[in-house]
Amino acid sequence: MDRQQDFVLRTVEERDIRFIRLWFTDVLGMLKSVAVAPAELESAFREGIGFDGSA
Repeated sequence: MDRQQDFVLRTVEERDIRFIRLWFTDVLGMLKSVAVAPAELESAFREGIGFDGSA
């Protein structure tokens, strides 16, 4: 894990953050988001996050 990931994980724990919302745009430029629980964040850094983009 690199320093930035370690910083994010430490900050989430110190500030008692309950969820992390990740925002991005799809290929057409529409804004989308996905929420991640703090317990899932480390594996999200390592493995990425899957989601259903068909909707």
